Amino acid sequence: MLEILRSKIKPTFFVDAMLGNIAKKLRLFGYDAEYSSNTTDKDLILKVKEENRILITKDQQLSGIAQKQKISVILITMNEELEQLIQIFKNLKLSKLTVNGNTARCTECNEELQIIEKKLVLNQVPKGIIEKINNFWTCPNCNKIYWEGTHIDRLQKFVVELNEKL
Repeated sequence: MLEILRSKIKPTFFVDAMLGNIAKKLRLFGYDAEYSSNTTDKDLILKVKEENRILITKDQQLSGIAQKQKISVILITMNEELEQLIQIFKNLKLSKLTVNGNTARCTECNEELQIIEKKLVLNQVPKGIIEKINNFWTCPNCNKIYWEGTHIDRLQKFVVELNEKL
């Protein structure tokens, strides 16, 4: 069922309520990953089907319903975040992940980020950040500002470990 999705088309996901951190990581990797903690299973299935997304879930019952409706689904069986991501990317035969502000999506609302000039964020970012960082991105939907700080350094180390295991 996922063979079509293994083509050069970048897959899109709907991540169920039990895997919110996975949705955020997928967004940072540049994947369109919808997430809602208050969507009923029925509405979730409808949305996934309408938007031709891959459902990522830990819920065996939801996975079974999706499979019966010919929806692409990845049933997560691992508990550790790193292992969950490995399971997703191996299932889709994806590898060599990167974190890049130019391709990342907003971790809050899933919108594609846009480059923003440093002078436009002077009053929105702590002074210490302004002094050290030159590249900034913004979400055109929720206006959150992003930059490559120490959290990205930690995430890059996580990505190296993830790539080694793919």
